[in-house]
Amino acid sequence: MTGSPVIDYHVHESHSRDAPTATIQSIIEAAEAKGVEEVAFTSHLILEGPDMYLGVQMDELDGYFRQVEEAQRDTAVRLRAGLEVDYFSSQERQIEAIIDEHPLDYVLGSTHYINGVDVGSRVEAKKFFMGRPLGEAADEYFAVWKKAVESGLFDSMAHPDYWRKFLHTARAEPATWDEYGEVVAEAIDSLVSSDVGVEVNTSATRHGLGGFYPVRGFLEAAHGAGVRKVTLGSDTHVPEVLGYLIPEAAGLLSEVGFRQVSTFKGRVNSSISLSRLLG
Repeated sequence: MTGSPVIDYHVHESHSRDAPTATIQSIIEAAEAKGVEEVAFTSHLILEGPDMYLGVQMDELDGYFRQVEEAQRDTAVRLRAGLEVDYFSSQERQIEAIIDEHPLDYVLGSTHYINGVDVGSRVEAKKFFMGRPLGEAADEYFAVWKKAVESGLFDSMAHPDYWRKFLHTARAEPATWDEYGEVVAEAIDSLVSSDVGVEVNTSATRHGLGGFYPVRGFLEAAHGAGVRKVTLGSDTHVPEVLGYLIPEAAGLLSEVGFRQVSTFKGRVNSSISLSRLLG
């Protein structure tokens, strides 16, 4: 193990059907090799729509949590059992029941689907953006994102401006912070009032966008609004990218003014100093 320690709080394993090679054991081996000292497994849980099959299934949940618990016995890497839960307002009660019935360390909320539109789909994203100002589309996105925050279901919210992933299908220019619309400020304020964290997700670089999700302007606004719970995640779907650019994301947070990142066990928040992660 070399360099500063790495904490990765967005890691998919093979119960996420879009991460078939990322077994729990392969993730542990990658963590041991790379000096990742804490891993939060965040397998997809999708309770509505055409992508339900991509997530862990109801009859697999007990086995999933048991496998994480058993794997912890043979490694010094701290393992946390979590889920990345797609938010649907119609499924709030079922999500709550699943969370209450299982030994979760961490619940990561996400909004891939906005009023029935999959903004993570190349085809649907183009339709989502075309024919209107970007700020209007962003307002629709962040209105749903705000509802997810205020649901009280989640410890942190994943990749806040994930909608940027396929914006290029509708226009050549990348989004600027002043195009994020009016609702984003309310959404950021809801993080504070609901005591929910926000994630810096490094996969935006792998998606060819440069930088991370969210853009720096979002993080500056969040810090200014009083957000202090922040998590770091690579959105790993293959073991090779575990810990991807996490030190750089920690550096960005430090530049913005954050002094700590959040970790969770039994859904209880603890803080780690950014100075420790930056060496």
